[in-house]
Amino acid sequence: MMFAIVDADSDGALSLAEVQDFHGRIFNSIDENGDGSVEMEEIESFFHGSDDKSDE
Repeated sequence: MMFAIVDADSDGALSLAEVQDFHGRIFNSIDENGDGSVEMEEIESFFHGSDDKSDE
């Protein structure tokens, strides 16, 4: 299933560009403050969810 998600052009092979794009999307999802770097707190928040319940 992951292969199909990364294989954007559905040609049955992963190009370097497809893999880099996929990694970039993951990185951007984790980089909560958008500063171009990922801190441990952002990784923990990504995998465990935010402890901040003020949005609810």
